[in-house]
Amino acid sequence: MKRQFILIGLVAFAFLLLASISATLAAPGDKPLLQGSSETEPNNDFGTANTITVPGYATGSVSNTNNISLTPDTQDYYVMSNENGRQYQASLTVLQNPGDLTMRIRLYDGSRNLIETSSSSSSDVSISWTAYTITHYVRVEALAVTTDTVLVATYQLDIDELAMTPTPTDTPIPTDTPVATPTSVSAGDNYENHDGFTDNNSKDQAYELPVEASVTLSSLAGAPNFYPVGDKDWFKVWGKNGKWYQVTTSDLSGVDTYLEIRDQNNGVVTTNDDYGEGYASQASWGATYNGYYYIYIKNKVDTTGSYDMTVTETDAPAPGPTSTPGPDPASGSDACEDNSDFEYACVIAANDTQTFNFYPPFGGVDNDFFKVWVKPGFIYECATAIQDPGIDPNMIVFTGPSWDDAIGGNDDVEVGNLDSFFSYYATYEGWLYVLVGTGDRTPSDISASNYELRCEMKTPGQTSTPEPDDTPTPAPTSDSPTDTPIPVATSTPASAGLTVHPLTTPTPVPDTTPAPHFVPVSLLVYYDGNGDQQPGAGEGIAGVSAQAYEAATNQLLAQGFTDGQGNLEFTVSAQGPVRVSVPFFGFSQLVAGEGASIYLRIPPQSLPGEAP
Repeated sequence: MKRQFILIGLVAFAFLLLASISATLAAPGDKPLLQGSSETEPNNDFGTANTITVPGYATGSVSNTNNISLTPDTQDYYVMSNENGRQYQASLTVLQNPGDLTMRIRLYDGSRNLIETSSSSSSDVSISWTAYTITHYVRVEALAVTTDTVLVATYQLDIDELAMTPTPTDTPIPTDTPVATPTSVSAGDNYENHDGFTDNNSKDQAYELPVEASVTLSSLAGAPNFYPVGDKDWFKVWGKNGKWYQVTTSDLSGVDTYLEIRDQNNGVVTTNDDYGEGYASQASWGATYNGYYYIYIKNKVDTTGSYDMTVTETDAPAPGPTSTPGPDPASGSDACEDNSDFEYACVIAANDTQTFNFYPPFGGVDNDFFKVWVKPGFIYECATAIQDPGIDPNMIVFTGPSWDDAIGGNDDVEVGNLDSFFSYYATYEGWLYVLVGTGDRTPSDISASNYELRCEMKTPGQTSTPEPDDTPTPAPTSDSPTDTPIPVATSTPASAGLTVHPLTTPTPVPDTTPAPHFVPVSLLVYYDGNGDQQPGAGEGIAGVSAQAYEAATNQLLAQGFTDGQGNLEFTVSAQGPVRVSVPFFGFSQLVAGEGASIYLRIPPQSLPGEAP
């Protein structure tokens, strides 16, 4: 409660700062007050975005803290109306920032698809774009911090109109001006006018490439170019599930390419700015469905010029995404940065081992988010392998891009083994998210913090293949019931008069086989309000904690919380019978054989003064 009062006080302090800032905005040379406004909370998502005048500005504040018991205001949304074809610029100026909070801005189109992310700074950043939709959103966000203190920063967000039509740069250059690049182009390329479209400047107007093992644009319809200044090119290629592809730009003439690969839902799969020592771009990805993938290319400098591009189908999986959206990470961070949140989780392939590190791309603590495509009926075992000393990774697993979708996690495989391991029996087809971090246990030598991550796909009953070295394969065990940092839900009904209705009644049997086997467990906890001895709609109890233990050794194998319908499902790897425990209700049941489905019934309770 004391910390909550501290947060309230800091927010009040931020509003006082805004009041003092507003008094200075009318000074000569500043934006006129008629075009400006202060943010109105809540504006923390697209639906509550504040309207900002164009041209104009808005003032506001954001905050962040590492204290999970507090809820800082980490992001503010603004919505604006733009004129099609006009260029705009969004500039963020940090006004008061006593804690050096790092901030950035992100630009979205009217369909709420991410267009661009600025660099990060504790002072000022900006983004420029050409409008191809009437509505755009700008999100101001505060990046993660490592302190439990609430850091507050106030800012001014300016939206400026630039030229209606980008000015061509084909004017002759004076002879006394040094020319570092070839002469710019003066007309669009052959990919702009196609299939009834006047350009290929958006996903919906992407130029379709032929289905070939390899295609180079200069051999297809000629080399593409960026004309006029601000031109962006979109292409689409048909991908086949399980195949890997690589896109490379080359033969750059006066341009600096930036490359994104997007899926059929316009989600960013991977990006790349520069590879090697030049200004060309290269990105690889693995297709997870049969359908179109989209290639988005833009010029990072305000010039016109040409380039070439090659799309190749690769036989062997590439090492993974070359980078993810966001500002350029610091030197020393791994290839997947910045993947510090769900939105930019790095795509990894099942049965592929990759090396990452905990080098923070923008300072603070490095949290690595990944996602792997899963299919129902298969078991996915994700495990870390420490490469450098002093690392203690922690793993949390999610069935969706939200903290509310957490299903469990693991800190230490066993006593003395600091690696993390989690086994999940998939019941859906889609992304499984994996967070690997160190919490407050950042290694002292951050430059030597490598670890391997592998998510292996198995069929139920399949045993692990022995490793070629002497390092034992991690087993899904844990020495502490606090391995899963999932918030505990609110209170549940009293436990008096419990009855248990198991759908299957497994009989405890002695374990005679040392080989591990997979045990699926399905648990439903419900409050039988109508007394019909059966679970009904709305009777499930959410947030009930349950654990699975190895019966012989009492080692924790998995734990989790029931969902909004009172359900909890998990599959554990055990050498013998498994004990399922629901401590809140004093319930424990032994499960052996092929698993069990358990109904835990909470009978209706009489209120004081009522007839029983």
